[in-house]
Amino acid sequence: MTVINTSPAIHLHAVLPGGLGALPGLIGDVVIPWEVGQELAAGHFQDATWQETQALPGIFHRLKAVSIHPLLAIQIDRGEAAVIQTDLDETHEVVVLDDRKARRIALALGMKVTGTLGILLQAKQAGSLPSVTMAIAALQARGMWIAPALLAKALALAGE
Repeated sequence: MTVINTSPAIHLHAVLPGGLGALPGLIGDVVIPWEVGQELAAGHFQDATWQETQALPGIFHRLKAVSIHPLLAIQIDRGEAAVIQTDLDETHEVVVLDDRKARRIALALGMKVTGTLGILLQAKQAGSLPSVTMAIAALQARGMWIAPALLAKALALAGE
């Protein structure tokens, strides 16, 4: 199973063919911590991710908050901390985080980490995403900022 944070969930739902419903076929079952679900629900007027993922097979919405360690709670936002805490408590295969600080913390704790771009690369390799370039352009049009060096690396890995 994979644990996903709010921003990657929104971004991937917007650009993957099949939205988040495509994730279980790519990376296995996906856990959405309660705190991430609350963030998605709070933004449902601007984005339909929350409503559209409620009944997707392979997407598991947690119904209870996790007890977040205070050291996590003071360093990163609540959703990111919940993703990391969920993995600490349950040991999942991967955590999906885009925030640099949250990724560093997860890596320091020995977690396998990927982000929105990593999932897009997996989708391209699996043949379910025709163009990483087009997906990234759509994300940037939605306001996602990607460091130029990371963008160049992702496109090179995609062969585009």
